[in-house]
Amino acid sequence: MNVIAIFVCLTIIVIILLKIFDRFKNKRMYELLEKFPSYPTYPFIGNLYMLCGSSNGEFLKKLNKLIEPYDRQVFWFGFVPILFLKKHEDIMAIHTQSQYRETLGFADEWIGTGIINAKYEEWRKSRKILTPAFSSEMLSKYTVVFNKNSSALVNALRQVADTGEVINVWDYLMKTNVHSIVENVMGVSIQTSGKEGQQFGDAVYKTVQNILKRMISPWLHPSFIYFLYLKITGESKVMKQLHHIPMKILKEKLTEYRNGNLKYDDVHSSKTVIDQLIKESLHEPSFTETRMRNELLHVTGASIETTTLNVGFLMLMLAIHQDIQQKVYEEITELLTDDEILTPDHLFNQLKYLEQCIKETSRKYTPVLGTFRRTHKECTLKDNKIVPKNTMVFSAFHWAHCDKELFENPHKWDPDHFNEQNEQTRSKNGFLSFGYGPRSCIGAKYAMMSMKTEISHILRSYHLSTNIKELTDDHLCANMSIRSKIGFPIKFTSRQKLHK
Repeated sequence: MNVIAIFVCLTIIVIILLKIFDRFKNKRMYELLEKFPSYPTYPFIGNLYMLCGSSNGEFLKKLNKLIEPYDRQVFWFGFVPILFLKKHEDIMAIHTQSQYRETLGFADEWIGTGIINAKYEEWRKSRKILTPAFSSEMLSKYTVVFNKNSSALVNALRQVADTGEVINVWDYLMKTNVHSIVENVMGVSIQTSGKEGQQFGDAVYKTVQNILKRMISPWLHPSFIYFLYLKITGESKVMKQLHHIPMKILKEKLTEYRNGNLKYDDVHSSKTVIDQLIKESLHEPSFTETRMRNELLHVTGASIETTTLNVGFLMLMLAIHQDIQQKVYEEITELLTDDEILTPDHLFNQLKYLEQCIKETSRKYTPVLGTFRRTHKECTLKDNKIVPKNTMVFSAFHWAHCDKELFENPHKWDPDHFNEQNEQTRSKNGFLSFGYGPRSCIGAKYAMMSMKTEISHILRSYHLSTNIKELTDDHLCANMSIRSKIGFPIKFTSRQKLHK
């Protein structure tokens, strides 16, 4: 027992000495950070304890309360300082001056290194490889898959339509988005009756929860402890489910290539994400199977989570705001005949009011609370306050969207926030749901086209209503995204029945 006590004491002393050395070595960083507001901190845990023990339902309330007093604050995750910024001009300054995006390493075991969290030079390589997969040419081709899976969604909803039943549409939307993203990104259609798609969607959802839990639990920060935790809790099975589909499809594609059934040259190769990755791997040894799997996880996981949430919230808003639903329905039916399918032109250049509704939903119920940046040099904010080099900065998109200087009456869901007049008078790039700058979301146009297609198909077939009169803050929770505690309760009435 005495040996253990001595070991613990020595470990604490070493950590304290390392901290003192770090403070001496990075004296300027600490001096500059002390000019920003901060809550009292404690040794080893900083002030992260203020979020510890938060469930998904409590996390958003606690975080709102903590960051409400100031537009800029320094939080300490153990010995790591994180500067929270929620003013638009501050976020623009950081994103313009620093392109080093970080995830603090809490997601590495789940999704590895890829386009979301890669170091700058590796990110540039990933972006260059993946960009052709999101070109106008490829987006036009994806429209076929969007229409097919949206039609399947409409057919699936027939079993609950006209029954008077209010259902949570989350599982329906998740299944649709998993099928669309896997087919468009990996070039393979998942069997509708199979369980793999559902398991993959569930794993994406649970992954986000696990990453947040680790982030706000200091005892889970060390990797060896976290691996033990995953084994004991059984969450390691979720990780296997997350990795299964992309790795399975990747291996199948590689086998086809090795057997001579696929060609990867400028004439024959497809420009889907998976084909772009395999083509790169043929002459770039660093693009191993694991690296390619990670890139697939980054692209598919981010798309599934964000589009499912956004469409769910939008359907709920349209069900609550019947006048706006009618306006969207009229825009769709004026553009399309009963049997006409959506074309790339419709999705790129038309359905403008529907696009306003999608953007407003994404503003109010931000699918990504914010992103981390690490400053690779000293960055100057608008009032000349300096953010030191090597500082972790959290750009709080969700809270920037609540800025009255950008959005009049920001706590109200109102598609007119994105009408032509407001778009022209508002500060440029005030809408941050897809990020800002070179490291913004590569799939922004893809997501918009996907959501436009789903909503158009649904509203052409069904009228939406709900038993919720208003979605309040008490209905909301968060992990890395804004979520609904009550799901998305919708009642579907077929248009034919409604018009009789």
